[in-house]
Amino acid sequence: MYEGRAPRVPSHLGSAGRDVWRNVWSAGMGAYSPDTDRNVITRYCELHDRRVSLLAEVENEGLTQLGSTGQIVAHPLLRYVESTEKELRAIETVIGFTPEARMRLGIVAAEARKVAAGPEDF
Repeated sequence: MYEGRAPRVPSHLGSAGRDVWRNVWSAGMGAYSPDTDRNVITRYCELHDRRVSLLAEVENEGLTQLGSTGQIVAHPLLRYVESTEKELRAIETVIGFTPEARMRLGIVAAEARKVAAGPEDF
């Protein structure tokens, strides 16, 4: 278990990404290692920035647009919002940000504590 401070927020992250970075490291309570988990957490934060940017553009332009033959179609960026959210869900499962993942990781953490603890702890 990592006991140090959270790593410095990567400078390229936007506002949403920076907030998510701080929240993930704080919520992890030492479960994440800067050496091994930094890249996946950075990617997770970058995806949050992307999602915010895409949604802002859709909000600005409207949920629908005229298609090539004049029909009303969903904003094309909504496909990218959807794929970004799918990537976010996949990472959330890996890093324990869903109830099921937390339960699974919690069981693993509890087993690790039992192994680390001596018989006098029970």
